[in-house]
Amino acid sequence: MNKNQQTFAVASICLSIILAGAIIAYKPGVVEQVTTGLPVGFRFPSGVGVSGSTLYAGVADGTSSDLKTISLSGAGVASAQADQAVINLGVETTAETAGEAIRENAELMTEVINAIKALGIDEDEIVTTSYSVYAQYDWTEEGREFAGYSVTNLVQVTVKDLDMVGDVIDAAADNGANSINGISFELSDAKREELKANAYIAAISDAQDKADLIAENLGLTISGVQSVTESSYSSARSYDYAYAEAAMDSGAKSYVSTPISSGDLSVTVNVYIVYLFE
Repeated sequence: MNKNQQTFAVASICLSIILAGAIIAYKPGVVEQVTTGLPVGFRFPSGVGVSGSTLYAGVADGTSSDLKTISLSGAGVASAQADQAVINLGVETTAETAGEAIRENAELMTEVINAIKALGIDEDEIVTTSYSVYAQYDWTEEGREFAGYSVTNLVQVTVKDLDMVGDVIDAAADNGANSINGISFELSDAKREELKANAYIAAISDAQDKADLIAENLGLTISGVQSVTESSYSSARSYDYAYAEAAMDSGAKSYVSTPISSGDLSVTVNVYIVYLFE
């Protein structure tokens, strides 16, 4: 071995020793705690991807997953008698021509509306809900035969004095209304809001009573509320009404004054409350 080869061999051995010492001294992923601001337990990533690895395993920071909660529901109901009614009625006419059917229908409907307004019903409380003109056909052994044109005009009448519901129906029928489809008893907006507020109070109280009972029996302390969600529902009662066809055709009033009665309507509120406890 010549002198140059000996020098190269010695250098290679020295370099290997230095490299081995560096590898032994290096510990990937561990950093001496000399930098302020880094929490105890913090580890830098080692450069090797590990699914679900934790970079910081310190004290819980009070996130929602660490909170202790109880989820409860509460129901509240408030009831009152309906304070308004909605009547659906109208006029249907048939004639050989569309123009004649429209004209006859308009005349009768005008008389019906005037009779209702004469009872003290505001014009704003009478709203047209449907108006249609269509051809009528009869089916015979020879096939379809034209039977004229029909016109139907329907209105919705809101009555805020329930004692007048029967009078409105009678006045409409006496003046040409031959389609009285039904009555819906409802709560006015003001009454519905009043009942809704009372139902809310009852629902929250129901949920709170449950929370207190659970806390007392399990030795817990309710410390607050995390969230509240709700839904409300308002019910209505309907009363279907129709005159006998024979009485309509004869044009004679063969019935007594129409008796109408409504029942109590209710507003139901459900709340869902998530309580915090210790």
